[in-house]
Amino acid sequence: MTKEEALIRSIVGPARCEVRTFACAVNITRHLLFCENLAQDDILVTKHIYPEVAARTGKSCAAVSRQIERMENLCWEHLGAEGQLTYIGRQLKDIRSPSDMLFYLAYYCHFNMPYYEVLREKPELLFGSAAKEISDVRTSQAFRAKASD
Repeated sequence: MTKEEALIRSIVGPARCEVRTFACAVNITRHLLFCENLAQDDILVTKHIYPEVAARTGKSCAAVSRQIERMENLCWEHLGAEGQLTYIGRQLKDIRSPSDMLFYLAYYCHFNMPYYEVLREKPELLFGSAAKEISDVRTSQAFRAKASD
């Protein structure tokens, strides 16, 4: 089970729904943000994420789109106030767009911190290129920690 799948299962519980397509979308979002250094506003789910998920899973873009949106909505329904604080970092009345859940979970998977807490500490992450610098620092810190063990 991937880190993304485990995170989604921790939110929706032991539901009978298929989470791999959504987990793949979270993984691609994470890659675009922190490896490709794209700004969040520059990532278009219909152009950058859905076609890549469709290619990886062998499904049509339409099917991928429906599955991802269903899972985004299911995650939102299961979060509740406490889950919003845990995974998003603040309580929201409503989600602006279901695709926002991809970004919230991508940040949580990458930093193990809620989206708004990460942005509070590092607002420059919204602009893309700073994400690589911060990710490189975290990687080098982890490498040094392992080397000292």
